[in-house]
Amino acid sequence: MREAIKNALRKLLGAENARKLGKAVRPRKVRWSPPPLDGKVRLNLGCGDKILEGYINVDFAESRKGNKPDVIADLRALEFSPDYADEILSVHVIEHFYPWEAEDLLNHWKNILKPGGKLVLECPNILTAAAMLLKEPERAARAEGKDGQLAMWPLYGDPAWKDPLMCHRWGYTPATLIDLLKRCGFKQVRQEPAMFKQQDPRDMRVVGEK
Repeated sequence: MREAIKNALRKLLGAENARKLGKAVRPRKVRWSPPPLDGKVRLNLGCGDKILEGYINVDFAESRKGNKPDVIADLRALEFSPDYADEILSVHVIEHFYPWEAEDLLNHWKNILKPGGKLVLECPNILTAAAMLLKEPERAARAEGKDGQLAMWPLYGDPAWKDPLMCHRWGYTPATLIDLLKRCGFKQVRQEPAMFKQQDPRDMRVVGEK
């Protein structure tokens, strides 16, 4: 039966694509750095090429810039147990999901958090991107280099990846992201200074607790 399925996949997808698919669905050995001395479990969801020590780094892609995550998984269907993590960090990820996916996504992540656990989201602040387009339209509308990071990357994603998964599907202001977390039942929702990527004011950080 297994060989028949393999042959059917080869006919349908071609030999090379079937091989890649088979590799993608095989169980992988989970590798992650040991938890920090405080014993807390921290997840870095959608880590991309930013592998953080002391976190379980999770991403859908097998590798970004040669950096491999600890766990390869769909962020919408993680297999961590309920009440598993003390903290979920997700940097420049929420904007890669359509708005109708976002609430289900965050509710799924909330289920993984322990009671009192913390969700930390960072993403572009589209208020800043819009302001830059109005202030310096010729410069901010460029896609390349540092100029691209002013507005076009925050709005649409970095085209240098040439990857649809790296395109942005929605954008947030501090107020709309805070509202999203509150709708998902997070408490003590607040904005804090962004710590990754370009930081404030181009980016923003919103934190909530389960």
